[in-house]
Amino acid sequence: MRKLVVRTTILAASFFTSITASSCAQEIIDGKVHVPERRIEGFIYDGADRQAVMNTLDKISTREGEAEGSWVHEWMQIANAELERAKIAAEVEDRESAERLYFSAANYFAIAGFPEFHTKAEKEALKQHFIAYEQGGSFMEVPMEIVEVETKGENFKAYLHKPQGVKKPPLILWTHGTDKFKGHAYKTVKRLLSRGFAVVTFDLAGTGESTFWKLRSDGDFVHMAVLDAMASREDIDTGNIFEVGVSFGGHYAAKMAAQNDPRLRAVASLCGPVHSAFMLRPEQISAILETEEGATVRAFAHRIGADVSDPESVSRSVKRFSLVEQGLIGQGTTIETPLLVMNGGRDSLAPISDLELLADSAETSELWVMGMAGHCAREYFEPAVTDVVEWLRQYTNFDELGIK
Repeated sequence: MRKLVVRTTILAASFFTSITASSCAQEIIDGKVHVPERRIEGFIYDGADRQAVMNTLDKISTREGEAEGSWVHEWMQIANAELERAKIAAEVEDRESAERLYFSAANYFAIAGFPEFHTKAEKEALKQHFIAYEQGGSFMEVPMEIVEVETKGENFKAYLHKPQGVKKPPLILWTHGTDKFKGHAYKTVKRLLSRGFAVVTFDLAGTGESTFWKLRSDGDFVHMAVLDAMASREDIDTGNIFEVGVSFGGHYAAKMAAQNDPRLRAVASLCGPVHSAFMLRPEQISAILETEEGATVRAFAHRIGADVSDPESVSRSVKRFSLVEQGLIGQGTTIETPLLVMNGGRDSLAPISDLELLADSAETSELWVMGMAGHCAREYFEPAVTDVVEWLRQYTNFDELGIK
């Protein structure tokens, strides 16, 4: 197989927002909540209204509890208001508005539990997030199907979306990171459907509704279970199945590519950490806990079952996730599945050196580096998804399938 590695750099624009702002992640300073700008932009990308976000943040004075002024309370207020509007639209059979409003409510419920999702109030917010998403799915042009998947003695849900008018569409397995779940993909799913793909989304082990497991270094077993379930369906073009993972989903997408499973035509690993992020020394972990990314690290430690008060233990636990330590990359061209690797050029979680290491481990690969953007290249992510779709399309014959 011909080796193709393309390194594409998109020049940075002047309006970049640094992820190294002085405020701490969702910390209260002088009675006001401070949230990294990249997180705010993420909420908005997923469908939140910018002004509603800023107004809600102004009302928050504590991360603790669920009384007025708390993070959970204020976001639940806006989520429930959106939910009521969705119910009204459903009652008058305005399906388009009902779909949009239920998905909007789902997004606000998810923000209410972000990023920990483990207190009683946060778990309730997460529960409402999935309920609202499933209600929204029932109003789509092709109603969303909830697929029950069983593996390792547990059952979990996957959300299957299919495009209108395509009898047996090609399929994308799509996963997010450790703090975004199967119900976060609405905006991207709509775009993929419009391009003729079916999409199945699901939670990583240790996240969302799959917390009966911890987040595990062998967590690709969940992806394999979904692939097994989809590969046996008659309403999917099982000869054209792909996987796309974002952030930690990109980590597992790289692992799936390394499986060299012939049922996967191609894989895209978007901003997936594969090595450097897992090799931090205890003193480095202690330092990060004092920065704006501290909340993310604490949430990750909680998901893998590590004690964040013991940085040495966290360091040992995290090291197991390195794909180099697992012998999956850095051993020559061992990946036969065509692979796309993409990220911003200034991401410490998945630096360019790691992206190159992953791309160079595949016989056929492309590497897209996007200027000075940070993790997942938020500034470019929306237009980049269109390019990712076109990259996937080259591996299937859409003309024969009757898809434009």
